Formats: sequence, structure tokens, C-alpha cells
Amino acid sequence: MEIKQLEIFVCVAKNLSFSKAAKVMYISQPTVSAQISALEKSVGVGLLVRNTKGVSLTKSGEEFLKYAQKILILKDQALQNITGSSKETTGTIDIISSTIPAQHLLPGLIASYRKNWQNMVFRVEQADSERVISEIGGFKYDFGMIGTVPKNDRFIHYPIYDDEFVLVTQRDFPYSSETIQRRFSEIIKEFPFIMRETGSGTRAEIENLLLKIGVDVSELEIPAYFADTHSILLAVANGMGISLVSKVAASMYVEAGLLNAIEIKGSKFIRQIHLIYKKELWLSPAQQAFVDHVRERY
Repeated sequence: MEIKQLEIFVCVAKNLSFSKAAKVMYISQPTVSAQISALEKSVGVGLLVRNTKGVSLTKSGEEFLKYAQKILILKDQALQNITGSSKETTGTIDIISSTIPAQHLLPGLIASYRKNWQNMVFRVEQADSERVISEIGGFKYDFGMIGTVPKNDRFIHYPIYDDEFVLVTQRDFPYSSETIQRRFSEIIKEFPFIMRETGSGTRAEIENLLLKIGVDVSELEIPAYFADTHSILLAVANGMGISLVSKVAASMYVEAGLLNAIEIKGSKFIRQIHLIYKKELWLSPAQQAFVDHVRERY
């Protein structure tokens, strides 16, 4: 059993594909197949099931994956302790994130993190919150970022950012900020309200928020549902209606003079963005450094 075989096995398990693992590791697919076969021969059991639909882990493969990841992490820890440097560490960190952290938090976080971990490569995928929670329970992703607290106790989660909701309107909106503050629950029913799609953590938070101030979503006129915040902001700028969105997402449009963003007083309009990962995940030095960096930065 060789370290390289374990690295290839973990990569195949994360991608559930020999061809994808080959591309990630810059080796040929036959090499991946040969190394996996040699590893299975070495341990004496089948670790992967190959079929026309792709690759899946056997029960033995799922159990072995945990040990393989621990061995690779111990290797990284040993090298880190001996060299005392993070600059030589290589690897990937896979993150699946909801819209706001993916577009507005992660780019800056990754850039600042890589000042000390220059050879770490990030793969970031954007998805709605339901899918983030579903996917982070598997093997493909190391971390997730979402705007809701996961109910599943399989995850460790840290609040890392206070995300404020603001009311976005056209520039020539007829009500002043003071009037909106005073009559918010009435005004929000008076204009078409643009909503996020089903499965969005933002949508769930907005529905709960409105219920707290006595507004049921069924009372609103909703002309469109969009899968991302930027589409909502463009729709508002073009006169389709009003909406509640993340302040950090709206700031670019406000600075460009495309719309207004009104802050609504009260803690009800603030939600927390969370970093999540599986409890059973052993963090490598690079992964632990990322968690520490995120928590320190925010």
C-alpha cells in the first residue's frame, strides 16, 4: 500500500469518477484504474463498485475511506511539523456554498488565506441551501457555507458573518426611508415583491422574517421567482418590484446608482452565515488553517 494509491482512492471517492479523478490529479485514467486495482489487491477487499452509471463506494470502501483520509492527514501533519512551513503544502479544498457567501465572502477569504498557503487550490460550487446540506453529508465536499443553521446533528457549524437584509427599491421609490421604517409591514404588501426560488436559504429566512412582523407570503404579489440575488437586484433596478436581499449583495448596485437599499431597524433583519462540515471529518493542517482563518477574519 502506497501513499499515492491512497491519494488516488480518496480523489476517486470524492468525485465518484475515474475520469474526473484523473483530470484532478493530472494522470491518465488507466493509471487511476491500475492504482485502485493494486490498492484493492493489497487490502484484500473491493473498495469501489464500477458500473455503467459511474463509481460508488462499497461498505468496506466507505470505512476504508475514513482511514485513508486520516493517514493522508497524518502525513501532512508530519511534514508540517518537520518543515514548519505552509508554503510547500499542496492539495485542494472543495467547498459547496449558497449564493451570498459564494459570491461575496469566499473570493476575499480564499485570496487572504492563500497568502500563507500558496499551493492550495480551491474548488467552489454554488448551490441552494438544501443542496448544500445534502451534499456536505457525502464525500465530495470538505466544507459548506449557508445562511441557515443545519438541523442535522452530524455537522459542526460556526457562525462566521452577520448578514443584514435590506429592502431594495427603484431610485424613484415614492416613500422615504423614515416612512418605510414606520409602515414597513404595510408598504411591503403595496408593491410587487420579487422572491428567491424554492430551496433557497434566503427565501426561507425571508418567509420567517415576514411572519414575525405579521406578513404572510400569500399576501404578497409575487411577479417572479429567481435563482440568484443578482437577478433579483436587476429586476428591481428595472422596475419589476421590491425585494429583501443581503446588504453585501446590494452594495454594488447602490454604489452604481441603480437602486436604493433601505436598512430596516431591528435584529429580525439579520441572519448568520455558517461554515459547516461533518463531525467525522479529520481536518488536515491546511483545512484547519482555513477554518481558523475564516473564524478569525469574521
